[in-house]
Amino acid sequence: MGNIVDSMSFVEQIVGWSGYIALVSVFLVLPILVVFDDRKILVPSLAIMYLMLSLLFINVLAPQIVGIKLVVYIIVWLMVFVSTQHSGWGFSKSTLGIKRLVIGAKFRFRIIAFIIVAIVGWQFANNGNIPFPVVSNSVTLVATQCVCQGLLLLSISRRPLKVGFGIFLMLNGFGLLYSVVESALMVVGMLALIDISIALVICYLELLGESYKLGDDLKT
Repeated sequence: MGNIVDSMSFVEQIVGWSGYIALVSVFLVLPILVVFDDRKILVPSLAIMYLMLSLLFINVLAPQIVGIKLVVYIIVWLMVFVSTQHSGWGFSKSTLGIKRLVIGAKFRFRIIAFIIVAIVGWQFANNGNIPFPVVSNSVTLVATQCVCQGLLLLSISRRPLKVGFGIFLMLNGFGLLYSVVESALMVVGMLALIDISIALVICYLELLGESYKLGDDLKT
């Protein structure tokens, strides 16, 4: 009996530490997703973000359901990786000159916007203005930051890939909060279906946009 109690307390400690590790990792990855445009940085950062979100879901869902979500995250990431592999990892020739001109001002604006939105999300998480039960501070803080930064990405991004990242962040932040209220497998399945559907649309738009850019470059 004592061994069972010790093992349960050890599992609880692991869950608690996973929340803090995921919290720190998410706050390191979120500015990368918001500020940078380089796909060589964005795609690996999305993989890290999904892994950390899976760790946070351990606090609100059963391990079996978390495993299903992790499989969905792997499918979505592979779709993004394959589409990026086909469309290219860099910028087209027509955008290189513009990139050199606006990179300084654009980066400064995005950093300032990220800091402002992070403060707003932190205020929402700490003032108790969220209409969801609080399981742990790390889950609530990461969820509100994902929703807020996802909305920021939707407002400042024009490329389909980064718009998709904003949608993924917003939906998964909401999923973290809503899983506290409703953790049924059907709800998780619906959210997973939405993730995969959005990934399909974003990948298609990304490939379509790159094909048009390639055609313009060949004409010039």
